[in-house]
Amino acid sequence: MSRKPKNIEEPFSPEQLERLETKGDKDVQLQRQKEGIFQRNRAKRDAKDLASQVRWKRRAGVTLVVLVLVLLLMWIMTWLLTTIGDLVITVDSGAAKKGISISQDADGTDFGENGGPYKMSAKMVNEVTNITYDWLPATLDLEADGSHNGRNYLAYTFYLHNNGKETLNYQSQLQAVKAAKDADEACRVMVYKNGEPEVFAKENRGLTSSDGKPEAFEQIFKKEIPANYTPPTKEEIAAAAEQPQNKELVAHTDEEIVIQPFVDSKTVFNTEEEGLEPGATDKYTIVMWIEGEDPECLDVIRDGYVKLMWFFNIADEEL
Repeated sequence: MSRKPKNIEEPFSPEQLERLETKGDKDVQLQRQKEGIFQRNRAKRDAKDLASQVRWKRRAGVTLVVLVLVLLLMWIMTWLLTTIGDLVITVDSGAAKKGISISQDADGTDFGENGGPYKMSAKMVNEVTNITYDWLPATLDLEADGSHNGRNYLAYTFYLHNNGKETLNYQSQLQAVKAAKDADEACRVMVYKNGEPEVFAKENRGLTSSDGKPEAFEQIFKKEIPANYTPPTKEEIAAAAEQPQNKELVAHTDEEIVIQPFVDSKTVFNTEEEGLEPGATDKYTIVMWIEGEDPECLDVIRDGYVKLMWFFNIADEEL
């Protein structure tokens, strides 16, 4: 019967020990090399991720700045369209070449702030409330040149000159280019040409009439100019514009002013003036207010506004 041989541990020879140490060193080096490659790849990925984050943040910052600038530009454009003035007056290039110009004085030298001989802007009126025609001064065409607004109305006087060498026929067109909350539905526009007044209004839509048909305008009359009238100073006009609305009825004559309807939803009037001779001047005063007697003077038009543009051009030429 055979016996199982005993395990007898034999010592490593120097050659075997050297081979094992060499193999272990190679395994360690290989492991370290793999770890180094991994760390380098991870470092590269981290660097790429960091660069990507920096680029994204930079792009996001640029996008945010551009967006803010666009919004700011839109706000500025809106502000210019709605608050630069309730009235802008313009002479087109064809009329200017013929010698037509405008000014705030009869001498043709005053153009107001930021104005010129072919474009001027009236000062706007803030926080107006409805008034009625009878409360307006009878002397609006005589008070002053340029802006002479009252507490609740716009008033602006200017002059149109023929500086050319021929007699001209010119066209005059007033447009309500922008309105908010239907404020133009209850608006009245009175225009004096060389002292003669005309009044214009948007035709009433019949919102309060039983049959829904357009309602007739109120009846108004020319006003009496006080005897020995003296125009107020600029300081007096400015002070009066800050005072509560004068509600005293102004004396009027028996001569009726027929209120003319707007030509259409945007055009107040479109007229042709004939025979303006060389060196001659036409004087204009425009007055604008919200008429309390209008059936469409309702609460819904609160905080609304109306912006007008007045164009002048030579007859038979495009505006």
